[in-house]
Amino acid sequence: MSATRVLVVEDDPSVRGLLHTLLSAEGYEVATASDGLAGLVKATASHPALVLLDLMMPDLGGVRVLEELRDDPELADIPVIVVTGKIDAVPGMRALLGEDNVFVKPFAVAELLTRVGDVTGGPISA
Repeated sequence: MSATRVLVVEDDPSVRGLLHTLLSAEGYEVATASDGLAGLVKATASHPALVLLDLMMPDLGGVRVLEELRDDPELADIPVIVVTGKIDAVPGMRALLGEDNVFVKPFAVAELLTRVGDVTGGPISA
């Protein structure tokens, strides 16, 4: 049994830290990246069970990260949950990822943790 790996890709240090703390407290193994490029590198290296992805980031934004993940056969199967403050992008992301996989900041912590558990199967993997 090992902890389920979740990758948080978020440029805002306070949100990144909050997500790290919340997920770690639930028992997940959490890696973080402060920008899209670092997120792609970490996703390639660790193949997490889930990527929590912000959309608005400098350099490589979340939409591009999502495209890169989907275009890579090795990474295309990684589920993505978007956590964003970019309201105008929400309908498109929900159409792409599903209604339940897009959270608007500020998000309801309990709802996000429930969704992470649903997607990953929980913090402990066999």
